[in-house]
Amino acid sequence: MALPVEELTLKQLQQFHNIDRMAYSRLVLTLRFDPFPSMKIVAFWNFLERIGFKHFLHNLLHFSDPMIFSLAKETLVCLECLFCSPQEIFPWVHLDFPEMNKLVGQEILLGFLFKKRETVKGMIEDFVKDVCQVAFMDIVEGNLGCKPSSNPDSELDSPTSDDGGDNGELSTDDGKARVDSEDRSLFMTFSRGHPVSNQELHGFIVGKYGKCVEAIYMDKNPKRLFACVVLRSHSDLSRILGGQKLVKLFINGKQVRVRRFVPKCRK
Repeated sequence: MALPVEELTLKQLQQFHNIDRMAYSRLVLTLRFDPFPSMKIVAFWNFLERIGFKHFLHNLLHFSDPMIFSLAKETLVCLECLFCSPQEIFPWVHLDFPEMNKLVGQEILLGFLFKKRETVKGMIEDFVKDVCQVAFMDIVEGNLGCKPSSNPDSELDSPTSDDGGDNGELSTDDGKARVDSEDRSLFMTFSRGHPVSNQELHGFIVGKYGKCVEAIYMDKNPKRLFACVVLRSHSDLSRILGGQKLVKLFINGKQVRVRRFVPKCRK
């Protein structure tokens, strides 16, 4: 079941998809799966529920960690089959999925999924975009440790500022300064496959809002899936968000979701 995302606040969306979030947390925080492929895994599990495999996610939460690990690995193979080119499908057709079949009590046939693969892919991609990339991002932050005031080189590139130079690390010795910078920070996520470069992000913000950027920390993942932006003042943050918890910007035709950065320790 899914509700129109536009009609829900972030908190309502997270509450409505609480079981999806619990499954995602198990994958990312306990089993250490990559956060972004894990979104597709949960989206596929949610898809199974929507086509009639009732309580799939609820039931799998009672599995042991090794069983969920095996189930997630099977799901990744299934997703690879769905998203491969038509010419590559044949070798996959006779694969079976013992953990998945055990959970649903019947055999899940790839042939059925292949017949409706475009519909299935669309449902998975929509769920990732409309639910996972909104309602799961606090879990992603916690997993990646996206904190502009701590060691950015652990997961993030060194920052750049309006002055064009390298600001180096923000001080972790002065707790007051750290909290101040966090209160002026935005967390921005990019649509998968449509990354935004540091230069694009900086140019857009400065061009639209003026010289308000103190530092930008880009995701070190080559796919560039998120960034943390420290602004010069809290009023700059309020001006960009316009009183909303989540805003959508379009930078060179690419959608960027923006919300206030919330450190893990404050959640």
